[in-house]
Amino acid sequence: RRVKMIGQKICRALKISGPFNLQFMCKENEVMVIECNLRASRSLPFISKTYNVNFVEIATRVMLGISVRPVNIQPIDMDYIACKAPMFSFARLKNSDPRLGVEMQSTGE
Repeated sequence: RRVKMIGQKICRALKISGPFNLQFMCKENEVMVIECNLRASRSLPFISKTYNVNFVEIATRVMLGISVRPVNIQPIDMDYIACKAPMFSFARLKNSDPRLGVEMQSTGE
């Protein structure tokens, strides 16, 4: 619930009206925002699965001028959160430390 509230406050403070991507780092009951992107290229399919709504199809219809039915989503009322975890192949990164920090080691992404 705390992560949801933080996301909602950031969205309002920045006056975000479309999709955005927030990255959190949580440890020992401390929550830090490490990144906020006003784009959702890789996140949009993930969010579509999370809410069971095809946002790519909706966005495409809007861009083509085709009317769409509004979708009512209340993320703050959901009883779960969805977490997209990084999948790093440390075996392929010579001399890398598998303990990630804020700076995270690149895997060529």
